[in-house]
Amino acid sequence: MEAAPLLSQSVSEDAWEKKTTSAVTFPPPLRFLIPVLLLLLGLLAAWMDYELDLANDLARNFNDVTTQAEATGARLTQLAQQHLVKGEIQALNDNLSDWKHEPWLRMAAVVDEKGRVLASSSAQWVGLSAEETPAATAWKRASQNTGKIMESATLDDGDFIVLAAFPLEIPAQTRHWLLLVYDRANAVLHAHQDARQRMEWSASVIAIMCLGLWAILHFGVAARLGRLARSVREFGEGRTISIDPVKGGDEVHELSQAFRKMTQRLADRERERTVLERAVIDTAENERRRIGHELHDGIGQQLTAVLMAINGLHDELQAKAPAFAEHAQHASQSLREALAEVRGLSHGLAPVPLWEQGLEHALQALADVTTRSSGVRCVFECPAHILEISEATACNLYRIAQEAVNNALKHADSGEIRIGLECRDGFLVLEIDDDGCGLPEVPVDGGGIGFRIMQHRTEVMGGRMEHGAPPAGGTRIAVHIPNTP
Repeated sequence: MEAAPLLSQSVSEDAWEKKTTSAVTFPPPLRFLIPVLLLLLGLLAAWMDYELDLANDLARNFNDVTTQAEATGARLTQLAQQHLVKGEIQALNDNLSDWKHEPWLRMAAVVDEKGRVLASSSAQWVGLSAEETPAATAWKRASQNTGKIMESATLDDGDFIVLAAFPLEIPAQTRHWLLLVYDRANAVLHAHQDARQRMEWSASVIAIMCLGLWAILHFGVAARLGRLARSVREFGEGRTISIDPVKGGDEVHELSQAFRKMTQRLADRERERTVLERAVIDTAENERRRIGHELHDGIGQQLTAVLMAINGLHDELQAKAPAFAEHAQHASQSLREALAEVRGLSHGLAPVPLWEQGLEHALQALADVTTRSSGVRCVFECPAHILEISEATACNLYRIAQEAVNNALKHADSGEIRIGLECRDGFLVLEIDDDGCGLPEVPVDGGGIGFRIMQHRTEVMGGRMEHGAPPAGGTRIAVHIPNTP
């Protein structure tokens, strides 16, 4: 059967973990969510502040213009009434022309009840209909009312204006109107520019603050927590034996220090557990060896002596009392069977090839005994001689192979078992393959006691144990330990 490392399952699990951790999650991490929400709220507040500032500037500008229009309208109304009573239209034109340089004043005109311009601050409007002048909107409002009018409007060309209409009370004549048009387009434009500039400055400051907040959350908190989380995950997966502390003087640093102390205590306990397990295994192995030697050298020798005595008795009875010789023959056969069983037990507890000839001969003997006793073909493969292997390592590897072969015989219903031993990529690799029914689809948590003992023996040697299915099917147990004496 082909020998191949069982890494596909772990590689696929690592790839799936990387894929799931790199996927975009919702809601996003707080280091992104909080600055974005604050940025949106800040921009909304800046926009509302822009609208409020603009409205206040426009209202203040309108109040300034209306105050000026009130004063100018009062003076021009009195002046226009005096000239109209006397019929001094030219003098009225001259007086209105003198007012055309007043700030924001675009047009001042006196119109009759039909809307004809009698006098204006600009001679070009005199004699025209008010509807043909910038005062068209003012005249429209005035013709629909009887009293003073003061409001703002927008002309077709987009200019913002303030309209003022003052009725002229002239005795014995129809109603005339004094119309004032104030152009405040530049003021409104400046108000928009000022408000927009304030909004841009506020938005820039808010964006910079949010960027700074993100930098603090990302580099000061999230990135450091990420490093700590990776260290803890690597420790939990066994890829590292300690956690590096995160620099700083805040809670993240304190948390990393707490994790580091915890991992140190766990590492100390793990070392104590490993030492204790090694001591237990060594004690158990020594006890196995002692009992095996006692069975072989004590009870085995005594049974051999008794068997020789019974054989001698059988020979005497055969000559003197043949009727009793058959009983001696049965006793001799029972002693042979008991002696064979004792020898089998002693060799299982303390295999002679392992202690006298090394691991390779012990594994070959295990394969031969398995083939003879079970009828299942068991082969041992070792491409090259294994040099300088310690007695403890040899014992643990033999017991792992022995347990794996017994499991294959009991549970796998296999027709062939392969025991492989070789050096590969700096590791000593022991593999036990069978072509049986394979592992269950839903493995039992923790496995059986034999599986856990194999796992403990592997950990004591500082290696790793993998289990799965070889390419041809069945079950494979693979043990990788550092190739050190």
